[in-house]
Amino acid sequence: MARISTYKKTVPVVAADKWIGSDSQNQMRTRNFTAQDVADFINKKGGEDQDLRYTYKETTGYETGTLSFTGGGPYSKPLNTITTFNISSYDLRSPVLDLGDWITKALLNSDVLLTQCDDLNNWAIYSWDSAVSSGVKEEYQIDLSFRAGYGSLTAGEDYFISLLSYAGEGDLHFTYVQGVPSTSWNIQHNLGKFPSITVIDSAGTVVTGQYTYNDINNVTLTFSAPFAGTAYLN
Repeated sequence: MARISTYKKTVPVVAADKWIGSDSQNQMRTRNFTAQDVADFINKKGGEDQDLRYTYKETTGYETGTLSFTGGGPYSKPLNTITTFNISSYDLRSPVLDLGDWITKALLNSDVLLTQCDDLNNWAIYSWDSAVSSGVKEEYQIDLSFRAGYGSLTAGEDYFISLLSYAGEGDLHFTYVQGVPSTSWNIQHNLGKFPSITVIDSAGTVVTGQYTYNDINNVTLTFSAPFAGTAYLN
């Protein structure tokens, strides 16, 4: 066998090109590794630690490192129609590291960027409204509000979830303006909690009514007479 240095260089490198190496999972036996195999490994295991990586799975049943929908989902789902999904507490890059605190605390109420790993033209920005147990061990149900984006979620593809802007630990608040007089105000505040509420009418008078918390992101205010005004949620 000639010296390796005497072989001609091939430029450019293409996916089907091969290297010789040792297989650590098979008694260090000599094996071929394609450029595509190496690129896939680096893409999946390396990179920025703060990016979570998941494979979209359209079928039901929990699997580590997957993103899915309760009851299963379509093969392809437009990103602008997604308001909730389920993710494993272990992503593809950290199969032994529980990311529960990151998912339920660091991302909560923050804006996140979801991108397809091999096609950045498929992307979306969401508000991470809530993160609670899906009822399945090591899986969380995420509620989202779509901000902007383009493309679809496709079964079998991998996606990065990155923190885009951090909401911080300060007290969250929301101001709702009811411009048309009504006895019922339906407010989607996306605060991820049951906030205290103060209502003021157009004359600046505090008004009391009945408040029904539909969930941690929605509340219905009911009054005895219709009026317009502002609700402050803290």
